[in-house]
Amino acid sequence: MEQFNKTNLSMDILPQWLSSLKKPLELSGVGVATFNLPAGKGYTFMHSHDEQEEVYIVLSGKGIIQIEDQAIDLVSGDFVRVSPSARRAIKADDESSMTGIVVGGVAKSGYPRYKGSKTLIDDGVPDWENLPPWCEGNETILKINERLESEREAIKSAG
Repeated sequence: MEQFNKTNLSMDILPQWLSSLKKPLELSGVGVATFNLPAGKGYTFMHSHDEQEEVYIVLSGKGIIQIEDQAIDLVSGDFVRVSPSARRAIKADDESSMTGIVVGGVAKSGYPRYKGSKTLIDDGVPDWENLPPWCEGNETILKINERLESEREAIKSAG
């Protein structure tokens, strides 16, 4: 492995949603991803982790992070640490997109667990049944989550 790796992302044209930097940086000990949420959009399910502590860093815009039953307002410059067991989801404000970075870390050995994983630290525990408040009652979201759950199970089954 190289002594360092560098990549550059145009912060003006980040891909929407969540983009892992696992491959471009050849990460082996820390998980790093960007998030770019359009106005009014966010995660479609709550999730926690087996071991991974996460820090959400808001670079621009505003939104909320739902941690268990608590909605916390987010603005540019905010850093939020979330313990592994806490269920969480993020959403951009209805009037503003939200861009940022999420960083996660655990003990180095044993990750990724599954060969086809998109992220380095693949210990996420999606709670497909517990939707964030902004998705409750939305049939389209339920269908999206069913597809995501199927894709995740296929990756796990492939080893």
